[in-house]
Amino acid sequence: MYNATLFSQLGRHSHLIGAVLATVCSAFTLAITQGTAKPAAIISWLDITGEGSVVLLTFGWIVAVLASRPAGKVTTLLTLGLTFFMFSALLDVLDEFLTYPVSADWLSMVESIPAAIGMVIMSVALYLWHQEQLVLNTQLRRKEWDSRSHEQVDSITQLYRGDYWQACARNLLLQEKTGCVVVLDINDFSQFNLRYGQQEGDRFLKEVAQLLVMHLRDCDLACRYAGDRFALLLPDMNRDEVSHLISQLCTSIRHLAFRCNSQTTAVFNSARAVQAQLVPGMEVPALLRRLNEQLDTCASQVA
Repeated sequence: MYNATLFSQLGRHSHLIGAVLATVCSAFTLAITQGTAKPAAIISWLDITGEGSVVLLTFGWIVAVLASRPAGKVTTLLTLGLTFFMFSALLDVLDEFLTYPVSADWLSMVESIPAAIGMVIMSVALYLWHQEQLVLNTQLRRKEWDSRSHEQVDSITQLYRGDYWQACARNLLLQEKTGCVVVLDINDFSQFNLRYGQQEGDRFLKEVAQLLVMHLRDCDLACRYAGDRFALLLPDMNRDEVSHLISQLCTSIRHLAFRCNSQTTAVFNSARAVQAQLVPGMEVPALLRRLNEQLDTCASQVA
């Protein structure tokens, strides 16, 4: 499954992979057409080991970038910067095997300049990556009531699990604060899994979780309650505000153009949600049972 996911992610960057392979081929072509092979006795294998490791590591960094990032400006700049650097490093390795005539002195300039250009591109890319991470970190810090406890985080959605959510709800009640609770469910998600597979289903849930986080305030808390069901804890929010939020969330999920790896068309899903006021003295498990029953009733009526 991991290999399938890796190749699927790399396949989305086919144009960048083509550029990398073309750069490698051009370096070999340039060196071989301009140079002649050195005698084996004068080849420095120690230099080849050191310089070759730079090439292999740079290539590994390129693969890591393409395998872990979506398409976009930052990914493109990171890849191009590393590719320029790898071009110079590869020519440097090939120098150990080849001797160039005096007329090919220009080749030393060709060998040096791409590395400098690559470092400039990489510097720009890293700056943009830094800006990107600041935005992502701000989003991740939202919905964090306390420091994140990783054993209480769902591995698929990166939201808290239901137990932690219930503990926070009980703590809110102990402080005699008011608020609302929302339980949201994806319609016909079992059919989605049957049609597209569990791996695509997990990926869809992850995108829904990110969408939920983007709609909530700093003081709110979202969790993956069970399966395709999510629970929201919304302190100091009245019913009208919650109803408006539910409408926004359901509309956003309905318009989430999720594209499966094996499909050329987008997949759209709808959601349903119920809410309840959080009143001091109530039992959180009983409240959740009631909301889940309401959701199940809604599902049977839709069916």
